[in-house]
Amino acid sequence: MADLCCAAHAALPHTTGSRRRRLWELGSHAHCPVVGVCVPLERVRVLAKKLLVLQGDEDDYTLHCSLVTAAARRNAVSEALQKDLEQRFALDVRSAVQAKCRDSLMIWWRNRAAQGEIAGALWATLTHARCDEWLEMRVLGQVHMLQHQVGAAQRIDVARHRELAIEHQALARDYAEVQQRVTSWSFERAREQQAWEQERMQLRAAQISLQTQLAQANEQLAHWQAVRPDLPEREALRERLAEQLGRNQALQREVNRLASRQPAETAEPAAPVEEALPDEPVKLERRVVLCVGGRGGSVPQYRQAVEDCGAQFLHHDGGSEHKPAQLEPQLAAADLVICQTGCISHDAYWRVKDHCKRHGKRCVFVETPSRSAFERALTQVAMETP
Repeated sequence: MADLCCAAHAALPHTTGSRRRRLWELGSHAHCPVVGVCVPLERVRVLAKKLLVLQGDEDDYTLHCSLVTAAARRNAVSEALQKDLEQRFALDVRSAVQAKCRDSLMIWWRNRAAQGEIAGALWATLTHARCDEWLEMRVLGQVHMLQHQVGAAQRIDVARHRELAIEHQALARDYAEVQQRVTSWSFERAREQQAWEQERMQLRAAQISLQTQLAQANEQLAHWQAVRPDLPEREALRERLAEQLGRNQALQREVNRLASRQPAETAEPAAPVEEALPDEPVKLERRVVLCVGGRGGSVPQYRQAVEDCGAQFLHHDGGSEHKPAQLEPQLAAADLVICQTGCISHDAYWRVKDHCKRHGKRCVFVETPSRSAFERALTQVAMETP
């Protein structure tokens, strides 16, 4: 039954106009999700207080129902809601304008919904010129299921909150025990600190005693230096003499070793290593290479790489700015095709694949849009092309 319903909606004609729908032009079943999802509760209260005649005791549900009822037809309330939603979700509306058909609009909606950006995506999709009854029902159905999931998540959060409260009580008891142990540890550390302070005072007294002994030793050194002024020079000469004796012994051992050493055979010279010849450059003379997709800033680098091979360069951006209809004559004129699949539309991808298959034309698909990947694909095409 669900498949038959989807097939019936798919058979509906796509919207061909370019005018976006207004709030009061949406289906009657769309006003409640739009007001509930796209308008925050605080904003609902402000708009209701400003635009509706209130008794003063209305709850949030009553205010919500009043705005939903007013949104079904064009009036001051629905126009104010329309203006508020347009201002709030202007960026989402401009982003959705890039979708030129129902299928691309559906893809855009699914991507934004997967990212969790429901409110702006819902408003931009339902008011889009290409949103028909089938797409509207699909979008509202998905929003309905998301609301069920949110309710289930809230129930899970409540249960989790109870578990956390119980865990918090247990942790509070553990914290009290730890705090008591920390207090005992602090008293013990204070006693140790007092003992360390006493030890420090003893070490300070020992240091003063050592400094006194050092001062006495310096006085004795000064006395001996005054009695024997040539003592430093004599000590320096003694050190130099010890160094010279050590060098003489080392030189004598080296002389003895060289005198007893047999002459060694001369080693044969090593054969020269042949240098690797550089690879031959890629040649594609009088060929036409078509590049489909790729980053716009890298197109001059692609052109340079193709022209360095002696070939003629053609480029199609894969549907970003160039029309898909322009791709057919370029495919017909090309001898070789390099398709960068990461930067083209689905329509362009299937056009390239179908054309190359029907005409037996060589085509290399590149996933990474970079110059190195393009040059590797160009080399691959050149090696496989007779």
